[in-house]
Amino acid sequence: MMRTESLRTKRNWYDLGIRLNSNAIIILLMGFFLARTNILNKLTPFGFAFLLAYIVMKGVKVSLLLSVLIGTFTFQGLAGVSYGISCILVFSFFALIKEEKTYSLVKSILIGTSIFIISRSFGLIMEKTFFIYDLFLIIFEGIVVFTMSYVFSFSLPIERVSSTSINNEKTISSFITLALALSGISNMGILGVGIKNAVSVIIILFLGYNQGALFGGTSGMILGMVSYISNPEMPFIIGIFGIAGLLAGVFRDLGKSGSALGFFLGNGIMSFYINGLGTSFLSYREIIISTLIFFLVSNKTNSKISNIFTLDSSIKKDYSLKRDEIVVKKLNRMVELFENLSATFKESAQERDCHSAKQVYSLVDGIVNGICNKCPRYNICWEKNYYNTYQNFFNLVGKVEIKGIDNESVLLGAKKFCIKDEEIIDIIDRAVEKLKLTQTWEVKLKENRLLMSEQLEGISKVIGNMTTDIYSNPIFNKDLEQTLYKDLKNKRIDVRDVSVAQIGQEDFDIFIDLNTSMLEENKLKSIVSESLKFPVVGDNYLVNQGSQVKRFKLLRHNRFSAMTKIASAANSENKISGDSYTYGEIENTHFSALSDGMGIGRKAKEESKVAIALLERLMEANIDKNLTLKTINSVLRAKSNEEIFTTLDLAFIDLYSGKLQMIKTGAPSTFIRKKDRVEIISSRTLPVGLLKDIEFNIYEEYVEDGDIIVMVSDGILDANRDIANQEAWMKDFIMNIDSINPQTIANMIIKESQNTLSNTKDDMTVLVTKVWKNV
Repeated sequence: MMRTESLRTKRNWYDLGIRLNSNAIIILLMGFFLARTNILNKLTPFGFAFLLAYIVMKGVKVSLLLSVLIGTFTFQGLAGVSYGISCILVFSFFALIKEEKTYSLVKSILIGTSIFIISRSFGLIMEKTFFIYDLFLIIFEGIVVFTMSYVFSFSLPIERVSSTSINNEKTISSFITLALALSGISNMGILGVGIKNAVSVIIILFLGYNQGALFGGTSGMILGMVSYISNPEMPFIIGIFGIAGLLAGVFRDLGKSGSALGFFLGNGIMSFYINGLGTSFLSYREIIISTLIFFLVSNKTNSKISNIFTLDSSIKKDYSLKRDEIVVKKLNRMVELFENLSATFKESAQERDCHSAKQVYSLVDGIVNGICNKCPRYNICWEKNYYNTYQNFFNLVGKVEIKGIDNESVLLGAKKFCIKDEEIIDIIDRAVEKLKLTQTWEVKLKENRLLMSEQLEGISKVIGNMTTDIYSNPIFNKDLEQTLYKDLKNKRIDVRDVSVAQIGQEDFDIFIDLNTSMLEENKLKSIVSESLKFPVVGDNYLVNQGSQVKRFKLLRHNRFSAMTKIASAANSENKISGDSYTYGEIENTHFSALSDGMGIGRKAKEESKVAIALLERLMEANIDKNLTLKTINSVLRAKSNEEIFTTLDLAFIDLYSGKLQMIKTGAPSTFIRKKDRVEIISSRTLPVGLLKDIEFNIYEEYVEDGDIIVMVSDGILDANRDIANQEAWMKDFIMNIDSINPQTIANMIIKESQNTLSNTKDDMTVLVTKVWKNV
């Protein structure tokens, strides 16, 4: 039992240590010292403002409330009761509504400020005597609370700085917060060394050495102005700290000693300028001790300071040049490999056919060895008359190849020099057929080599494009980032970081890191859309960055949307349609495809199914459209010895630009119904799989709001063979359909074709795509 209690006690202390991490300790210290920071030696509104900012952005924290109360009473004594009451009231108010963040940042701060003014006024009224001047002071304190609460909500340690520019409000707010906290230290000292002066010198040395002259000088001026605002010598201190911090950053290339030297020089120059040969406002003991502390702890804290004041977005780190260069080098090697393989296959496929004559000679030798060796006339034919006999056989092979064994001239030619004419012709015929089959497969092998060469070349281009995309560094739009950050903060969203990567003129990738996992994506999209004045959509990209941080990726919403519906009817006896289709959306492009296999039934289905399946896979790999069609054509030709072909009708719609691309190979006409007319897109190309080289037409135009694209298979138009112009018949019918529902239109076209069916058994399929403009 005792051992269990001991372990439990150790665990409790361990949990307490985990909870009291460095950030929590800093927050408590900041709350304590800010509560001691005063104006006119009697007003202390800064502790309440810091507590309010933390509650609004992070939530209630009892330890911070206690820290602020202790800091207030150590400075004010019993006079700080009204401050303590206001802190407890604002803590209680937001603790009750912590589940409902219905107030924006500004409204929340206004509510907290109102609580502060009311509680302070009530405390003033409870006193026996008060003056109008005291009411004015309370109103002034309220203004300070409102202003500083807003400043604190953007500052360390409540928020990370994450900035490379001193103009960023988060950086300035952090320096102001730090300076006010130092002011709360007041005149506390150890062994004659003022803590406020020493800490100020250490901070200026750290920032000058770590971040350069800009941060060193700026931090010096802000610390001098805010921390010593009630000191009559404040202007001189600003000058000393500013110049000393500036020179500390200038001399940082010489190392830590250089930054320390720069601070000494800056302090000496300004002190001599102000006091002549008099003493400095900073004692040399304070400067020396601060410098020694800087030397002792700079190695351990330097990286931490860099992490605070440098860009902390992992999205921007993903585009670092070093990593890109490594990846690009490897990809370029792959490009070279595939290009070399492509060239090798192309050279082997383009070699001249130098084996056909040898094959004929080998064929003749085989016949001689198989039949003539046992013939009684062998000596006469092959020993006495070798050249004539060989020539006769060679000519006979040519005649059989051209005219076949049933031709009379072939038989007469064989009888002139051979007594086994019929047997010879039969053997030659079988050998010639075998030779033809071999040559057929050699031709297909060459075609496949060319196909492989083209595919490898296409893969090398895809990889090459990847390297180009890697080097096309996006522009991070800082204006949009700051706008989004401010609006999210104003909505009291606990945002950690915002990155807006702009690719091209109007394409945006928006990454938002939140310190909470409770926010719904729809609410976030609504806020971002309202802020940016254009709609955004999620990209199904949610990544947990640790236990608390969640990242959302948002994209600019497409200008257009599209929806495809289908209707189909099989006219074969086994009710299997030979038409195949697909539709969907890939990378902001809506596509639809229709393939009509040769004939009807299962065989036609297999042909069109192969074409559609290949199309889907090649599109997923982002292969060039030209290479995609060539690949489908070659695969269909190599799939079987029989003649296999199928039509392909493709439509691609860029949902952002509204550009429509239609590619047809042997497909019937496509109809586009506009608001006042119907356009016809026709093609006279052959189906894929029929010839070695494929031909196709590309039709391009821009769609409009409400356009309806109708793609049909051959069975739809062939249903009405009794009229001369089938396209005009279908055009008029589509124009007169009183519906904008794509499914209704597809069903009506199928029904009309079936009603006008005139002795045809072809399958019928209709794909109807409706396009509309997003609001």
